[in-house]
Amino acid sequence: MQRLRIRRIEEKSLELCGGGGGGGGGGGAQQPSPARIPITIITGFLGSGKTTLVNRILTGDHGHRVLVIENEIGAISIDHHLIDEERSAAASASSAGVVVLKNGCMCCSGETPGSELERVLDKLLEIGMAAGAILPFDYVLIETSGLADPGPLMQVLWRREMATSGFYLDGVVSIVDAAHAMRHLRPAEAEKQVAVSDLVDLSDSPGALEDVSRAVEALNATAPQLRTSHALVGAATLLHLRAYASDSALELRRAAAGGAASHSPYVSCVSLESRAPLRLDALQSWLRALAEDRSDDVYRIKGVLALRGEPRRFIVHGVHAQIHGFAGSEWRDGEPRASSLVVIGHRLEGLRLDESFAACASDGESQSALTDAGECAPCEEEEAAAEGKKRL
Repeated sequence: MQRLRIRRIEEKSLELCGGGGGGGGGGGAQQPSPARIPITIITGFLGSGKTTLVNRILTGDHGHRVLVIENEIGAISIDHHLIDEERSAAASASSAGVVVLKNGCMCCSGETPGSELERVLDKLLEIGMAAGAILPFDYVLIETSGLADPGPLMQVLWRREMATSGFYLDGVVSIVDAAHAMRHLRPAEAEKQVAVSDLVDLSDSPGALEDVSRAVEALNATAPQLRTSHALVGAATLLHLRAYASDSALELRRAAAGGAASHSPYVSCVSLESRAPLRLDALQSWLRALAEDRSDDVYRIKGVLALRGEPRRFIVHGVHAQIHGFAGSEWRDGEPRASSLVVIGHRLEGLRLDESFAACASDGESQSALTDAGECAPCEEEEAAAEGKKRL
C-alpha cells in the first residue's frame, strides 16, 4: 500500500512539473516569472490561528486572485454575501467544492482520499486541467493541517523538474500561538513546522513573547519573526517572499545563528562559516554526501557562499535531499567574501559539520566551474565522492 502511494505521488508530482498552467522557465533555481504562479505554504500547530489568517487573506482587498487549498476539512467559513454564486457554480462544475469570492479569490478543500500531499497535488492538477491555459487565480496558498509535516510537500514543489512547471514555491510561513507555544513546540511536528519556515508569525500573549521568540530562534535562526495580534498581518507581508529565488531575500542573521542554542531533542540549527573561499568541487562532494547520508535528518539548508575564482555569490537552498545551487549578485568591492551556511535538522552534529565544511576551503585546484547560467551540477544527480562520504 505504501509503495503504491509513493508511486502515485511521484506520478502526480511529475505531471505537475510538466504543466499545470502558466509558462515554463528553465533553470534549477526556480526563478519567478510573470507566467508562473507562486505558492505559499501556511503551516502551524493545532489552534495556532492559520485559518483566521487564511480567512483574512481570502476576503481582503489586496488585488490578488488567491486560490486557497484547505486541508482542515470544513474549517474555513465564509460569509454568504462575500461569495460570487454564479462563478462558484461554474467553477464547481469542473472542480468540485470550489468557492469563488467576489474579490476573485477562490477556496477549496482537499477532499480526495490519500495523504495530505496527494490531496494537494490532486487539487492543483484538477483545477489546472479544468482551467486550461489561463488559470483563474494568480497566487496559491496551501494551508496544511495542524499535525502535518510540510517537508514532503516542500520537496515536491522544490524539485528541479518544477522549473518547467507553471508553479513555484515562494515560501513557507509558520503561525505560532505564543500563549501556548512552549507546550506546542514540544511535539516533533510543531518543531519541524518552525524549522522549515521562511517567516514565523508570533501571535498574541505579549507576556510570553520574549521566551517564545528565543525558543523559535533556537529552532530556526534564519527566519524573520513577526509579532502580531490574532494573526493580524497583511497579505503584502506574507506573499511574494521570494525565499528561494535570490540572495537578496536570504537573511542569515549570522550573529543569531551562531549564538542560538537549541535544547530540543529533535531539532537543531547549526551555523557554518568560512572566511576562505570554497572550492566548488569540494563543496559539491560535501553537499552530495549530506543529501545522501542525512537526507531524512536535514530539513533545510540556506547559504550565501564565496567560491574560489568566482566573482558572484553562490546561493544554496535545500529541502531534505533536494539541494540547488546557483549564482547570485556579484560581490561588491571591498566587501568581505565570507561564506555562511545554516543547516537545520534532526540531531545534527555541529562540530563534525563545521570541520567537514571547513575542509571545502582546503588547498587544491578546483575541478568544477559554474555554467554560463550560473548553476552547478545537481547534488542529487552525481555519484557521491568517497572523500565526501568520509568527511560526514
